[in-house]
Amino acid sequence: MAVGKYSYLDPSAKKGLVFTYMGEAYECEECAARERCHGSLTTGFSYRILRKTGGEKVYCPLRGGEAAPFEISMEPLTLLAPGRVKEGAVTMIENSFCRAGCSRILECPVVFNMLVLNRRVRVLEKLGAFDCPVKKLILVKAEIVEE
Repeated sequence: MAVGKYSYLDPSAKKGLVFTYMGEAYECEECAARERCHGSLTTGFSYRILRKTGGEKVYCPLRGGEAAPFEISMEPLTLLAPGRVKEGAVTMIENSFCRAGCSRILECPVVFNMLVLNRRVRVLEKLGAFDCPVKKLILVKAEIVEE
């Protein structure tokens, strides 16, 4: 699990809470704490709060109050991988199997494959087969391997 990412969150946030980062709001664009709040977060990914740090609080114009520093970690992703991939393997994620008009697109987690395209991931767990009409694929839990 990747650790050592930090962000400013609502001071009442609790350890163990998982949130999905949806990007920054308009109010964040000119904020002096923008990089510290958003710099370690990637839109569309989920994060778990590990602990509140003893760092300095900052004023948040979006909340109209204080934001506190927290240590966070990225949650594992559910991705599609070739059926032959092994648990513990580090691999590059591809997206060459997707086709326009696919009948399974509403059930397919391919959007996460696109978010990590050309990045190395470690397969944590095989979750089972995915009935892809184009290629033999399985669902896996994986984490991004930091460069």
